[in-house]
Amino acid sequence: MKRILRRAVLAILLLLAALYPLYLAVGNWYLREGGLQKLLNRRPERMSIVWDSAWTSWPGVVHVEGFRMRSQSRVFQWWLAVDRGSVDFDMLSLRNRELLIGGIQGRGTSFRLRRRLDAPPRSALSRPELYPGIPGFENPPDPKPEEIYPRRPRSKPWHIRISGVQLDDVREVWVEEYRFAGRARVAGGFDLRVRERVEVEPTRVELFAGGFALGSGERAFPILAQMRGRMYGKIEAYDPQRFKGKEVLRFLSGRADVDGRVESLEFLDLLFRQTRWVDVRLGPGPMSADIRLRRGRFLAGSELEARPAWVTMDFLDYRAEGPGAARWTVDPNGDDLEGRLALAFERFTLRRNGYKVSHVRGSDLRIAAVSEEPRIGGLFKPRRVAIDMAKAEVPDLTFYNAYLPANVGMALTSGSGTMSGHFRAAAPDWRGSGELRLDARSVGARFEDRRLRGNLKVHSRLRRVDLGDKRFDLSGSDVELTDVVSLSATPMQGGSWWARIHLDQAVISPGAPVFLRAKVESTLSDPRPLFSFLAPESRNRLIRWVDRLLDVQGVGAVADVEIGGGYVDVDHLAIAGGEAQVLGRFRLGGEERRGILYASLGKLDVGVELEGTKRDWKILRPKKWFESYPPFE
Repeated sequence: MKRILRRAVLAILLLLAALYPLYLAVGNWYLREGGLQKLLNRRPERMSIVWDSAWTSWPGVVHVEGFRMRSQSRVFQWWLAVDRGSVDFDMLSLRNRELLIGGIQGRGTSFRLRRRLDAPPRSALSRPELYPGIPGFENPPDPKPEEIYPRRPRSKPWHIRISGVQLDDVREVWVEEYRFAGRARVAGGFDLRVRERVEVEPTRVELFAGGFALGSGERAFPILAQMRGRMYGKIEAYDPQRFKGKEVLRFLSGRADVDGRVESLEFLDLLFRQTRWVDVRLGPGPMSADIRLRRGRFLAGSELEARPAWVTMDFLDYRAEGPGAARWTVDPNGDDLEGRLALAFERFTLRRNGYKVSHVRGSDLRIAAVSEEPRIGGLFKPRRVAIDMAKAEVPDLTFYNAYLPANVGMALTSGSGTMSGHFRAAAPDWRGSGELRLDARSVGARFEDRRLRGNLKVHSRLRRVDLGDKRFDLSGSDVELTDVVSLSATPMQGGSWWARIHLDQAVISPGAPVFLRAKVESTLSDPRPLFSFLAPESRNRLIRWVDRLLDVQGVGAVADVEIGGGYVDVDHLAIAGGEAQVLGRFRLGGEERRGILYASLGKLDVGVELEGTKRDWKILRPKKWFESYPPFE
């Protein structure tokens, strides 16, 4: 029996030895003459597989050079190119519409994938102009392959299983607008049952060198360079009929630990697309990332940190620039998670849009944004944004003349100061609040031909800011003037002057015909400036008593103020202290200087009318004259 068995085994071995040369001859002839390519490319509009040369040295093992494969479904088009490789597959499984591959090895690999433009839904954030080109395929295809080859409903779907992929020298991976180019190694596998089930087995990617960008060529947006690191991940089994496009990423789990150099993070514009009043851009610099995922959800501890050479932030009509750092993290918030983006300027300058010269400079400006739980496809949906500016320098206050109405005769002539502030805003309406402080010393100012100098403190309370409409409620803000002296030839008598001004109600609407409306309450050391500007000391002995008003100390004042593009209106002005009372209305703008004033001290009273440089004193029934004076037009 044993003798018969040995003879049978020997016969089989001799038969295989005899058939092996035949297999080499027939198999390599079949590969060389293109018979297999013709068999595989019966539907080139759906799938095409070609190679420059191929040979086999053992049944089920095929070596190829210049391998290229393209395919498209109803949603995606993709292309794979391998310079040299080998495939080990089970030929007998092909009878049951199965392709079972024990291993694929390759060198010099490129892979591209893009969404068909006629395959809805497409994300509003996608940028098809940055999609890769797929040799041999138009996008969208014309004609469509699903119309040329209608699906046979009863056909058994193909089952493709690749248990071992080893790809060295991976040069390019380009998925939609995201492109890696460099040198990497990929090891993994996948299991596919067409139309029924897709699974990507645990896969490892090693990045030796390379860059990451949006798109390629002249339209590319470089993001990262000098990339090194490792990535591990898998995609759990899912139904491809039910989950398509980026929905598949909800089955992705893994970790990426990558270092590199930031070339540009212009794509951060996507992070703030819901907050168009703030825009952030980062320059080149080192970067490190540790990203952790479980079934498409970022895990606590995920972070990305960059130290760019410069950071630019546009906030409303202002731009801050300087070197700094950016850090994005995923942090726990109770039972939930939230994303945090922190930008910190080590040094910065601030300038208004349209101006070449900065007007504020400092060393500590911070921006923090908090988002909902980050998800792939919804990386950053901000809920809150905070901006904090520590003490900064304002080297030249004359910049703020740009905020004063033109042709009203008022201007800042000199001075410097310090500024600090903070601001908070929240979704969904993006209304916020904050404050801004300005402290300036030896500020020079001019009103018509009079020159003044003094100290200034401004505490702007941003009670309510509507960022969509750019409307700022500054009610509750305070302005303090101290040690004010006149530098003109006719100085104010009585030494320095002070005032504390409170904006009981104040609203600023930049760009509107009337950009400031305010109700002002204030305390003045005395009413000298008012009379100095509008009713200089009288030489008429009959109204000499008016000069006594200048000695009234600690007077209160209220007024309604309205500022437009070229004028200032002061209405319902009322100053009172002891027996003194002063009422007035004024309009300044362009060539127009108009105003009326009523002053009383006990039983004595007088009126003054201002028109241009002319002043007309009203002695007869001045109060009635004042009350019946028509509105300014």
